[in-house]
Amino acid sequence: MEDKTALLIALAVGIIVIVGLLFFVIPEPAERAVIATERLDIAVLAFRNSSSWSGVQETVRGRIETGLVNQSGIHVFSRTQLDALLVEQSLSATGLLDPATAVKIGSLTGVSKLVTGSVYAVDTSAEATTACAKWENGACVQTVPATTYAAKISAQVEVIDARTGQIEQAMDVDGSDSTTVLQGTLFGGFDSLLGDSASEIASEVAGNVTSSYTREIRYGLYENVETKRNGYVGKNETRRFAVGSDVRLVLHYTRVRDCDLFDLDWIGPSGESVGHVEDVVSNGDWSLETLDSGTLAPGRYVVTGTLNGIVAFQEPFTLVP
Repeated sequence: MEDKTALLIALAVGIIVIVGLLFFVIPEPAERAVIATERLDIAVLAFRNSSSWSGVQETVRGRIETGLVNQSGIHVFSRTQLDALLVEQSLSATGLLDPATAVKIGSLTGVSKLVTGSVYAVDTSAEATTACAKWENGACVQTVPATTYAAKISAQVEVIDARTGQIEQAMDVDGSDSTTVLQGTLFGGFDSLLGDSASEIASEVAGNVTSSYTREIRYGLYENVETKRNGYVGKNETRRFAVGSDVRLVLHYTRVRDCDLFDLDWIGPSGESVGHVEDVVSNGDWSLETLDSGTLAPGRYVVTGTLNGIVAFQEPFTLVP
């Protein structure tokens, strides 16, 4: 009876927390624009390996490359083509680079940034433990011997300007993973744990590069908008509006620098301007921009957002009779 009461109380608390979060959290607009503040063509060079674990540096390099490829606004030079080019040019690009070599690689590949570094430690462990083999009413009633296997990679990663050879970022990053295996169950080895550890490193590196060299704006076109705390919640996202209705654009500046300049242009079917807004924005700001279509003709329109002179998005929409 006491267990049942405790479970009901836990469920009630959980519901209260979820409702509270829904009250405070403002849903993001549907669309996402990532704006590179400069040309972001990146090559991931070979890493050095100072650890005792053979081949881990290539795992880290590959996961970092994949992590960057999956980021909007970043273009990654093919690793296969890069390695072939370096061999052809008799260039060594493993670990630390001198500025002259970095600039030469940048010139040969056309990239603006180089990512490289070294793996300086790999730690693996296996510790005896217990694991639950049987649960009843949410409680463990039987445990069995088990082993927890863990792996950790420590690396230093550098981001180098390929035009000057100067180091722009240097970061010490760790990645780790673990798994618990019941006694008598075969452990597949540390490779998968090291792969997941390398992915954790790659995620941190990609996040640092993205936050340093890109901006992000969330936006969406809606029929109706509600105010929620210090932001806006769009209702009925659409790209078709009746002539005479308001075209509402919700903007959330999720990652910008304070005092960035934002311009918004509403463009008509013949390329004419039907509205223009200039604003100075800061990180976390929300704004609601509205186009009154009462005097406009049916047709295809476009709303264009520009941040610091760089086009962030061009969203088409239609006015219908």
